[in-house]
Amino acid sequence: MKKLFVVLLLLVVGCSVAGKDVNAFEGHVTEVKVGGLEVECSSAVENGEVDDETEEGWPCLVLVPHDTPIHTNDGENLKMETFREQAREEKLLKIRVQLSESTEITEDPESRKVTAKEITVLE
Repeated sequence: MKKLFVVLLLLVVGCSVAGKDVNAFEGHVTEVKVGGLEVECSSAVENGEVDDETEEGWPCLVLVPHDTPIHTNDGENLKMETFREQAREEKLLKIRVQLSESTEITEDPESRKVTAKEITVLE
């Protein structure tokens, strides 16, 4: 019985320490790239706890397939070209990225390469 308790305790502690999968995050577009965007995703890396005292941010490379729906916060649909132009012209455009699949986003650069399922322009 004592061994079972220890195993259950280790399982609970291990699960609570493990990272959490993210299916969406908000951030500012920092760069428009061919086939995607670089978006500041520190809130996803830090599990929602962004330290405003440090200037270090975590960029995510967001791949944007040509058929990704893009709309405003009010529900107005945007064309891909219009959105990309707005992201280039407007410094630090804030967006919400819905991911194609839930994933753990960490400090590891490979974990920060994600694919957008939907994009919402928040500003």
